[in-house]
Amino acid sequence: MNWFISIIRVAGASFPVASSLVQLQSEIDSKALLDRVDKLEDPISYLHDDLPELSRHIYKRLKTNNSSKLDFDDEFYKKYSRALAVLESQGYVKGGHALGKNYAAGIRLIDPSYIMYLCALEEDSEKMESLVKIVDKCNIGEWLNGDDIQLSLSLPIPTIKAVFDIYESKGYGLCSKEIGSCKYVGKA
Repeated sequence: MNWFISIIRVAGASFPVASSLVQLQSEIDSKALLDRVDKLEDPISYLHDDLPELSRHIYKRLKTNNSSKLDFDDEFYKKYSRALAVLESQGYVKGGHALGKNYAAGIRLIDPSYIMYLCALEEDSEKMESLVKIVDKCNIGEWLNGDDIQLSLSLPIPTIKAVFDIYESKGYGLCSKEIGSCKYVGKA
């Protein structure tokens, strides 16, 4: 098929029918390029068709439970089994599996970048901008308390912790390792 397109491109200027095919091919190439750029900008959505819808449900539950450990009913796990399998295979979530039953103990969100993806889909962008600004302006030695930020911005603790984790991974600060704590101290 590539040979045909090459011939059409060469003949396009000389033959009126071929020129419309060259225009069509140009539009197809442009769409393919846009699809590739979209995939680079949003690689998670392209892993499975159900991922955006599944992710919206996950974030709604995360907000309701204010926890990264989430439980859903069996129908939910059946409906989204392939999308969940993709998320788990990519290391975004961890399923609590048991013999004879998938997700017997629910799922745990384990990747901060996936939580940020959830926020991009469902969270208020002004709240997220405020959160990032607070963490970005954290001075060396200054402690940020996730509970205080939660009260001021009405964001779930896992969302705040995910931003802390991302900044820690860049070497800008440290997250408290105290169990149940959501605190961050700036170091750069």
